[in-house]
Amino acid sequence: MGESLPATTLVIFGVSGDLSQRYLLPALAEICQDQQLTEKLQILGISRQALTTGKVLPPRAKGLAGKFDLLQLDYGSSADYAKLKARLGQHVSSQVVIYFAVPPDAVPPIIKQLGKAGLNTPKYRLLLEKPFGRDLASAQQLIDSTAECFKEKQVYRIDHYLAKEMAQNLAVFLGANAMFRDIWSAKYIEKIEILALEHIGVEGRANFYEQTGALRDIVQSHLLQLAALVLMKPCDDFSDVNVLPRRRLAALRRLRLAGEGGSATRAQYGGYGVDVGQKGSKTETFVSLTLESSDARWKNVPITLSTGKRLDQKLTEIRVYLKKVGGSRPNLLRLRLHPNEAIELDLWIKRPGYDQKLQTLPLNFVYGRHFDRLPDAYEQVIVDAIRGRANLFASSAEVLASWRILQPLLESWQRGSAKIRTYRPGSSVEEVLEKEN
Repeated sequence: MGESLPATTLVIFGVSGDLSQRYLLPALAEICQDQQLTEKLQILGISRQALTTGKVLPPRAKGLAGKFDLLQLDYGSSADYAKLKARLGQHVSSQVVIYFAVPPDAVPPIIKQLGKAGLNTPKYRLLLEKPFGRDLASAQQLIDSTAECFKEKQVYRIDHYLAKEMAQNLAVFLGANAMFRDIWSAKYIEKIEILALEHIGVEGRANFYEQTGALRDIVQSHLLQLAALVLMKPCDDFSDVNVLPRRRLAALRRLRLAGEGGSATRAQYGGYGVDVGQKGSKTETFVSLTLESSDARWKNVPITLSTGKRLDQKLTEIRVYLKKVGGSRPNLLRLRLHPNEAIELDLWIKRPGYDQKLQTLPLNFVYGRHFDRLPDAYEQVIVDAIRGRANLFASSAEVLASWRILQPLLESWQRGSAKIRTYRPGSSVEEVLEKEN
């Protein structure tokens, strides 16, 4: 992975929770296999219950035992934060990164307690999971309350899609390859589609999903960030960690809902109400909406974002449809984030034989054919946060810009002006969009 990480204590609030057990601790175990990289890393797990290291570390993370310590702490007790401060004073670390693997409602009170305890000096850094609010007003309130204790440069808001290798490579792909850089505009591109599709349903996240829905869970963060990466002005200075957030923000600020009143397709898979124990629920498990950009480079290019659960496939992909120019035929460029990260361009060829028949065949680059292993998004997030590289994290301005795009749609839904379709589990996106109630 490269040079050693700086001397760091990684504090994990909610270390015994599902997020830590399934993703965070296994990712840390993978990182720590490179002993030279992590020789100066210490991990302090925070739990409200009295636990032992053996019980906390899952089987895939037992190798962390030598770097791992535990502290029982009452999240609401000022005295316990003094105890945390004393414990951190025993660590020889140049910085402390605090990871919040706790429910969203627990985050603001903990941040306030950290500030009161003086655990907010420049050596401290916050690593926050989404959601970042439920709408524009709540997102602004969350940002303002955090800013009372921590400066913006100390706050790292995680978007795991930005940390995926394909998403990271988008800037390089578009900026370093002239064949794409020079055609990356409305002159050559007809439309753009960004998909995040899942086979599974809510899978044990009923309470969270019933309060959130597809728009807040996936579109507001992940899909809008991918749209910003695709639409931003291509760059060639990839060493500047500040250039990507600036360009993503510029792209987000020029996006708006297309059509009158911000119309969108809103749907729910059959049986969802039973899954969450809420018959008659109006929470959407599928949403598809179209955006447009005020940037002259993207004039009249529709950008469609679609996501849903219990569909016919698991797929996260960006599709760029190139225009037919002159006597040419249109081509399709696919940038696939999952599964099997790849870049694929459909090219027209003449089929072998005596007849002049054409067909498309893919020209592709598949990561798995060239690299043994891609870092997990959680691994990338942790390493970049420790190194202080902010380009994979959403700034407060980006969070607010994304909520501003969706606010008219949220208000429309709150007025009850959008009916919810029902679709059969296993449907394709096309079937959901075409279905009539």
